[in-house]
Amino acid sequence: AAPPAAAVAAAPAAYAEKGRASDGKWARRYEAFTDDDFKGFETTSTGLQYKIVEEGYGVKPTTGQKIKAHYAGYLENGAKFDASYDRGSPLAFEVGVGRVIKGWDEALLDMKVGEKRMLKIPSNLGYGSPRPGGGVPPPPSCREQREG
Repeated sequence: AAPPAAAVAAAPAAYAEKGRASDGKWARRYEAFTDDDFKGFETTSTGLQYKIVEEGYGVKPTTGQKIKAHYAGYLENGAKFDASYDRGSPLAFEVGVGRVIKGWDEALLDMKVGEKRMLKIPSNLGYGSPRPGGGVPPPPSCREQREG
């Protein structure tokens, strides 16, 4: 089974609270991913793959800074397993301190405010070893899923 692929967009708290954040249409998926979907992606030293969909502005967050990020997560077969867009509220957390999967921390620490990226997250930076049937294990208990 392949590791999950995820679409992630970051939005600053003030921007998101004013209701001007993305509605998530850019991140919707209705079919399995193919190799063509990942053409043009950059690969980091850890194996995280990403493509900038929309440039951001300003500075990147620092480790421990509280941010809000919208996201949609999909398995490589195109099945959505979670999305903040569905709840209408971005996920608020301290970035870079293990509150979310390693792939998110790595990607979000490198993203500017308002930037949108597509990510392909290997299992060692995600939820661990893939489950039989391609399911995603539940998030670890240290992951905070708060709306704020």
